[in-house]
Amino acid sequence: MDRSESSAEIDAAASRWAVRTDHAPLSRSEQTELDAWLSGDIRRRGAFARAQAMLIHARRTTALGADFDPDAYLAAHRGEAEVETERFTAVDRRRFLRWGGSAAATAAVALTAWFGFDTSAEAYATTRGEVRLVPLHDGSQMTLNTATRAEVRFTQRERQVVLSSGEALFDVAGDAGRPFVVIAGNMTIRAIGTSFTVRRLPDRSVQVLVREGVVELRPGSGGSKPGTRIAANTRAVAVSDAPIRVADLPPAEVSRALAWREGMLSFEDETLADAAAEFARYSDWRISFADPALGGETITGLYSASNPRGFARAVALSLNLEVRETAEGTVLVR
Repeated sequence: MDRSESSAEIDAAASRWAVRTDHAPLSRSEQTELDAWLSGDIRRRGAFARAQAMLIHARRTTALGADFDPDAYLAAHRGEAEVETERFTAVDRRRFLRWGGSAAATAAVALTAWFGFDTSAEAYATTRGEVRLVPLHDGSQMTLNTATRAEVRFTQRERQVVLSSGEALFDVAGDAGRPFVVIAGNMTIRAIGTSFTVRRLPDRSVQVLVREGVVELRPGSGGSKPGTRIAANTRAVAVSDAPIRVADLPPAEVSRALAWREGMLSFEDETLADAAAEFARYSDWRISFADPALGGETITGLYSASNPRGFARAVALSLNLEVRETAEGTVLVR
């Protein structure tokens, strides 16, 4: 059985690739080799992104020149230096400034460790209609759906994400010593090496959809309360003051639920009212019904999340309805 790469080995390889890509454009064969390396382990993409960021900092240091005095610089820019104390101590900054570009690869690897155990929270957000992939410091990936906000805080004991609003997909790198925990409203989700989504929308229950692996759900902030374990192809809904509702899903339905990653919305016997509400998450253009009973009609299909008008026209054609447009949106009329 092949031995799994350690984090240190991945960081070292990432720094070498970062230096190669920074030095000159890769040949076609080199690019193919890099793509294969990145796809081989989910942790590699995050490590590569960090190594590239460290090269940028090292290059800025080199540009200061051989006569640059880091102590004098820090004394002259004391106010700016203090702003950075949340990420580096004064000693760390002084050492980093002395390293310079000649030690870029070494700096990338060393600073990866610092970033991996940074305890300050990092906030990420998307606007309406935006989908954003965020490589995390441990090699995990977080994909934010439309109008989503999350804060990430990693420590030596735990990897924590607080989902304030919206929806996110987490592809978690395995680390048995540091559990990956997502807090969303009244629910705490704990995972080690898995893939799952968490949805937290206004006036709705928190939903968790597991694509791979197993997660454990606990009400509130976790603690000693009993947890509920759910496996792949399962959806859990956390209802206030009630047991967690769990339902098995066919793999095809799980795939449909993740169509938003490609900018699409997939419906299977969905009511028009629910479909219209889903489109409203991605656009200011609203879909309404002259007769409220129309909202109970069902629709099946794959549609662009950014094209509510196209969806409304397709629905009208399918159900023999009339389309009327106002300044605010589309009204469907029987």
